[in-house]
Amino acid sequence: MSMKKSALLLTLAALLPGTAQAAPADVRAELLRTINAERQRAGAPPLRLLRPLIQVAQQHAEEIAISGRVQLPRGSERQVDEWMRRAGYNAHRWTESVVSSPADPGGIVRDWRQHDRSIWATVLSPEMRDVGIGVARMNGLPLYAFLFAVPESEHFSQSTRGLGDLNRVRAEMLAQVNAQRRKAGAPPLALNADLQEAAQAHAQDMLARGFFAHKSPSGTTVRERSRKAGYDWRAIGENIAEGQTSVNEVMTTWMNSPGHRENILNPAFRELGVGLVLGKGRDGEYRVIWVQNFGAK
Repeated sequence: MSMKKSALLLTLAALLPGTAQAAPADVRAELLRTINAERQRAGAPPLRLLRPLIQVAQQHAEEIAISGRVQLPRGSERQVDEWMRRAGYNAHRWTESVVSSPADPGGIVRDWRQHDRSIWATVLSPEMRDVGIGVARMNGLPLYAFLFAVPESEHFSQSTRGLGDLNRVRAEMLAQVNAQRRKAGAPPLALNADLQEAAQAHAQDMLARGFFAHKSPSGTTVRERSRKAGYDWRAIGENIAEGQTSVNEVMTTWMNSPGHRENILNPAFRELGVGLVLGKGRDGEYRVIWVQNFGAK
């Protein structure tokens, strides 16, 4: 799955009286309560204050405080990405806001609401789930680094929620394949349990061993895999794809590719097997892997 990132900057003027010196944990807790109260009013779920994001936000706040400038240097986004990976947090998308102000949490939130629509939309976004808050001091003023993030696990779960019923997915795939074959004048296919077993095993193998290819690291191809599953073929073919989150999307991808389209419309084929896996791969990235096996006995 592709990762999207963004970084936002915000500098607040000293609009309100100075706040008392409180422990960073207390400051974070009060900021979180204030932000989540606004999210509750907007109908958004509460943010979770997570240790890995606190670690990254604190590191960045301290770096900015040492520099003496709220404006982040070029390459800062890549640095934050690297810190997040090291901290063990896998973000689909994240947004950062840096605030230098003596305002209390309510004042910071009011200033977001009144003067920065972009960060205010981020603060209230239902998609956002997690936050880290770094607390430091710069030029005598409190400095806060807010790191709002959408975890990849949450995004993946939402984007693939329509793929949970494998039997329904296979039936939908068969219907779409046969609709395309009907247009081309090719005979319809029927689902075959042995081809299904071979296709599913190959999809699971690609996820488990971290590859994407018709030939496995062991050297097997659809020819060997289908025979091992008990399918005695006279014609065999295979399509694979990765990343698509619906039958419509993967079928569009295949139909726009000459080689894959040829398999789908090949009049020699009589049966179809569909494999699908979704989950975290060996490298920690979330994957959706599709396999179509076509055959005739």
